[in-house]
Amino acid sequence: MCLDALKKRIKERLRSKNSCTIFEHDLAPIWPRDERDQVKREKEIHAFAATHGWIATILDPGIRVTFRNVGI
Repeated sequence: MCLDALKKRIKERLRSKNSCTIFEHDLAPIWPRDERDQVKREKEIHAFAATHGWIATILDPGIRVTFRNVGI
């Protein structure tokens, strides 16, 4: 999945739901998992979310991220 496709998927889901959970198999092509640099990966995910007006909650690092609209 590319970044634009991920953005579209999250945006569409958040139109009708309070959150959108994305799992590792969709995250890894955009933000490859590197346990040595997990902090950098998390910062990039949070920055992506903020750019689009979302909040990213990273659950079970390396497994899933839940996105929500800011203010929810």
